[in-house]
Amino acid sequence: MSYLLERPYWFAVFAALILLTLFVCIKAGQASSKRYKANEAIMKKLKEENILRNEFAVLTDSLIKKSEPAKLFKGVALNLQKRVSDADDMNTEFEKLAQEQKEIYALSFVVEDGGEKLSEFFKTNGQPVTGIACDAFKKLFGGRASEIFESEYRSFDDNNEDASVIPEEIEKNDSEFARLVSENEICEAAGIFIKNNAEKFI
Repeated sequence: MSYLLERPYWFAVFAALILLTLFVCIKAGQASSKRYKANEAIMKKLKEENILRNEFAVLTDSLIKKSEPAKLFKGVALNLQKRVSDADDMNTEFEKLAQEQKEIYALSFVVEDGGEKLSEFFKTNGQPVTGIACDAFKKLFGGRASEIFESEYRSFDDNNEDASVIPEEIEKNDSEFARLVSENEICEAAGIFIKNNAEKFI
């Protein structure tokens, strides 16, 4: 003790260490809490998707007619995704899908990957999904939203030598697209498309 009294600066060192330890513990607790909440959200999402997948595992004309469009789209899309992902050869299985099924499959990734920024869909996916999604979107929506979708498709298309990705332009298009079309509107339109082409999904 006398040693410490003769060297009071050690009290400051100890105090700083205690404060640093408390700070680290608090930050670790916050990070742990965030991870817990994130895991909870993931588990909730997976549970909801499983319920939807089971609800629409066997499609009938009656089920399609009575279902709410957005819910119908999500349920059908989840089953198409599972069908393709569970196959030994995903490309072959995808090619077995009817054109209308391919379009719903592709649109599901527009919502899943491009829900916040359309460009994320094109960064995450490639042909043939992006090309089919572009054609499908133009069937469901017209005007400026369709123009933006096609513009971003061309920008990110590896086979298009005349187009290039200009970050400022992509960011502007992403913002405008989000204002024009919401995720729910895409789900609603895609669900109505399924209803109008029910025979292709049964």
